[in-house]
Amino acid sequence: MAEKLQKGTGSTPPAATIAADGPNRAGRSVYRMVVETVARDVVSGRYGPGEILPTEAVLGEQLGAGRSSVREAMRVLVDKGMLEIRTRTGARVTDRDTWRSLDPDVVRWTLDLRPDHKFLADLLEARRIMEPQAAALAAHRATASDLSRMESALHAMTTALPGDIDSCVEADAAFHQSILAASDNLVLREFEIIIDAALRTAFRLSTSLAQSYSATIHSHNDVFEAIRLRDPVRAMSSMSLLLDVAAADLGLPNGIVGAG
Repeated sequence: MAEKLQKGTGSTPPAATIAADGPNRAGRSVYRMVVETVARDVVSGRYGPGEILPTEAVLGEQLGAGRSSVREAMRVLVDKGMLEIRTRTGARVTDRDTWRSLDPDVVRWTLDLRPDHKFLADLLEARRIMEPQAAALAAHRATASDLSRMESALHAMTTALPGDIDSCVEADAAFHQSILAASDNLVLREFEIIIDAALRTAFRLSTSLAQSYSATIHSHNDVFEAIRLRDPVRAMSSMSLLLDVAAADLGLPNGIVGAG
């Protein structure tokens, strides 16, 4: 089992590099490295459900970490529902359905390593439930400051195309996040991580993102104009059109499965 960790994940710095950050950062850096390495081994399937991880001593040796750092990292992954710890057997990988799916780290690890069709479809379905309603609420509640943030994000999207897709994705995320903020609903604002993760995954998986963004600038403006003009019905329908494009980019069906 220990050999699995020796292979590494390819994206986590080795312990020696992190320890070189300096005495004030070394402990936290090593702890974060253990969390990232073990979590990515679990998400990637290197350790499957029901499989027992190496002991704290072995993990520490393999990763160049102290037992206290390993123990703290294990507690974090237990809190995220990815591991369970039993007295006699140690840390065991749990079934996927016990993971905290909306935890920002779990979302990030899943989309980085295993953006499977079901998870992408679930993300889009959640967006379809939340974002049109959030846009409608924003049409009622947006302040002048909210509208200014939306307009700035739209301008940044437009000027970034077609050459700077990274900046366009950043601006797109800021646009959607500003709508959630304008809804003035604290619960909806917690779903920013879903939208951000979904947009960044589309950036990695889509082969025609520049064309897609160019085609939807008008629809983005439609959403903004509907909110600015206090038209919640138009805001909902325009947001739904945006999500139809997102679905097409990822090869997913339009509309909520089973709805209607």
